[in-house]
Amino acid sequence: RQGLETSLMKKIELIADALPLVTMEDSKRVAADILRHNPVLFDTSNAVITERIDRCVSAGKDVEQYLIPSQKGRKKLFEYPASEMGDPVLVSCIPTFDSSLVKIYPDAAAASKELGLKLVDITTACKHGFPLDGYYFSSLMYPGVMKPKTVGLGSSTVSNRANKTKAKTVSISMFCSGGIYPSDSVEATRGQSTTGGFAIQITSEGTDETRLLFQMSNAANKCFGIRVPLGTERSGDKLLTVFPLVNASRNRCDLFACASALRVLEALLSMTYNDVHRFYYIKVHTDSTYVWKIVRDQERLLSLGSCYTSQEMLSRLGVTDGSSFNIDILHPLARSFSRLNGQKEPPQSKNHRPFYNSRVKFCSSFDGKLQPSEIKTLKELGKSAAMWQFNRERSFIPK
Repeated sequence: RQGLETSLMKKIELIADALPLVTMEDSKRVAADILRHNPVLFDTSNAVITERIDRCVSAGKDVEQYLIPSQKGRKKLFEYPASEMGDPVLVSCIPTFDSSLVKIYPDAAAASKELGLKLVDITTACKHGFPLDGYYFSSLMYPGVMKPKTVGLGSSTVSNRANKTKAKTVSISMFCSGGIYPSDSVEATRGQSTTGGFAIQITSEGTDETRLLFQMSNAANKCFGIRVPLGTERSGDKLLTVFPLVNASRNRCDLFACASALRVLEALLSMTYNDVHRFYYIKVHTDSTYVWKIVRDQERLLSLGSCYTSQEMLSRLGVTDGSSFNIDILHPLARSFSRLNGQKEPPQSKNHRPFYNSRVKFCSSFDGKLQPSEIKTLKELGKSAAMWQFNRERSFIPK
């Protein structure tokens, strides 16, 4: 598969530079038309195309006629009216189109028919970079639309609110780590209850961080029943709370930390649902190998997020016992992940709606900005929250 910027757009630029047209826009339009009529060029390397163009120019031949396949000895099996020929539409899961195109449609009408979306919405998405039902659309005629420029809107509203202003991308990273007390390795753990806790650290770019952290704190207050005090060194970029469910374990706490981060994001974005001036690109990092194995296949996670009930999710997973999957945590996590990525809600859902101004992906903590020492400190904070709750339950500290 070819990256749009690294290969396809490069081919258009190589051909456009050799065409004797006045404007670059006209040259690129003709170049895209050449590629559409000669699909073999998609599989031809840029070096070979450059060599062919150089030979053509040096021989004084017409580049446009030289690159279009000859019709000699060919018989047309089908006749397509020229008016029905459209621009190829490319579909991707990520806004930059850097990797793995989902599909290439011959035109917007074909994409509209197969995906069940309005033609005008797909056309607008191609022109302005809107995400639509969890996908990004682009056309060879609009090579400048390679990155998210504006906030994504739903298929029912995108045509009414099309690109009135350029959206600002806000990048947020949330590092999640859980812990339990007493530790699994402590012999005293046997025969007594275990408490859990977790910590979330937030970093951001493209926005007023102080204001964002204040909003995050308010959103967390709506989501968490108990916030653990951070002491005198409180910096505002960390959220510390206890594990509220039964059967606290290190794996369950780590998974719940990620699910809670998504809940806080939903609470935050619900306050800015109609904000067309910002697009939130969010990375949720985990330092748990167990959690990473669950969330790394994010297409699968989106599929699970379309399950309205946990029983439906278990059926899709092909199991009957949800304890091995921690389904009481995984189900709400997948549902939140689905909504935050703009995926259409199941028909039974009446109280939730997808967010079209955000995209979320999971990453390993070691792929983020934090240093290993900072990741270790965050893990220790998660354990300290578990210890705080352990002592609180035994009245060692005031309630």
